[in-house]
Amino acid sequence: MDVLRAARGDMEWSELIHHQTSFDPGQTIEQVYEKMLALGVDFAVAVDEENIPVGLVSFKMLAAALSAKYGHALFAKKLLNTRVPSVILGSLGTNQAEDQVDLVLPLAHTAVINASLDFFAAQANLERRPKDHSFDDLIVTSETGTFEGLISMRDFMKLQMDMLRWQESELRRRHDDLNRTLIQLSQTQDELVNSAKMAALGELVAGIAHEMNTPLGVLISSHDMIEKIFNLLSQDQTPDRRGQLNHYLKTNIELGREASGRVTQIIRSLRTFGRDDQQEQHTASLADLITSTLVLLASKFKSSITVHTDIVEAAHVRCYPGQISQVLVNVLTNASQAMGGKGHIYIELTRGMHCWELTIRDTGPGVPPHLLERIFDPGFTTKGVGVGTGLGLSISRKIVEQSHGGRITVSNHRDGGAIFRIEMPLTPREPSPMVPAIASYSSSTS
Repeated sequence: MDVLRAARGDMEWSELIHHQTSFDPGQTIEQVYEKMLALGVDFAVAVDEENIPVGLVSFKMLAAALSAKYGHALFAKKLLNTRVPSVILGSLGTNQAEDQVDLVLPLAHTAVINASLDFFAAQANLERRPKDHSFDDLIVTSETGTFEGLISMRDFMKLQMDMLRWQESELRRRHDDLNRTLIQLSQTQDELVNSAKMAALGELVAGIAHEMNTPLGVLISSHDMIEKIFNLLSQDQTPDRRGQLNHYLKTNIELGREASGRVTQIIRSLRTFGRDDQQEQHTASLADLITSTLVLLASKFKSSITVHTDIVEAAHVRCYPGQISQVLVNVLTNASQAMGGKGHIYIELTRGMHCWELTIRDTGPGVPPHLLERIFDPGFTTKGVGVGTGLGLSISRKIVEQSHGGRITVSNHRDGGAIFRIEMPLTPREPSPMVPAIASYSSSTS
């Protein structure tokens, strides 16, 4: 038997038939007994004139009837459908209230398998047999219901075991396939997160270059001025003039220190944002991550967007700092775009019962109510064609909820604008082992 073919439902039950013995109920008990004895079969089927199964015949029951005292003389010439005293057959009587039983038993004592059934439907038929069934052989009929033959329970159970082995091998193969797909999907998601990070960084590069150009210009100018002052100090100068030059020197040194500090701050913010921290979480200050993100976005906000912060400085969490920075860049960039580059952004960080609660609110038009449920969907964006990819908020949800066990939601503030709430657990949680649906980068609320 081809088990794979059986699994497809293309059962060929005829391959399992071990005999096709059947009798007309009008034959005598002796005729049926002798033929079953000659054929060496334990069970047979009684059929009507159209070869439709109507009952079951057991060689054991016939032998019991004929072997009883005066049994052969009383029953040998009688028809197969004769009723005989149940005491002859011991406990085989179907109804203890009656003193006689039929030698042709109802079909309910076995399972009838139509040739059109697949293996699983046939198995269901088998399970519907009564617990006190007397026949283990199964009857096979054609699609029109005519008798085809008998299948032994041993052959059926062997087929069942073959099916179980095939199913086990199929489950193992599919499990391996799913594992490979899971690994590929995880790698694809990591690549997507990194690609989104690089895309965001690409949008910030021009502004960051401008931000760094200003302090670098101050450094160069201070260096030139300090060099000139040293040249002048090496010459003879009056005490007043020397004091004035020393003041200029200190002023330019302080300007250079502030400029280099600004460059260092920008570089540190870039390093945090671009950090590849997929393998291990680190303790980081949410306040510092917010500050460094605002440094990166300073040129984007310029003087047209005012940022108001109310931050708890002691908010330390175990996290992937680069990923959290990416979430902040996505949400704040989204807020800026929603307001058209002008307005106010309010950032508040507080401690809740079980988590740090970060809210970011803008003064834009807010999110249309019918789109609130879709705002984190991969690829969803309300921007025009060619503006953004609609992947940022989806990636942000993946980072917050899957990688950090937190929660991110969006709603409309009563005073206008959208408000994003990010909850980060006080106690670090293990990243989710499940690979979520493909996540993505920068959706807009406008």
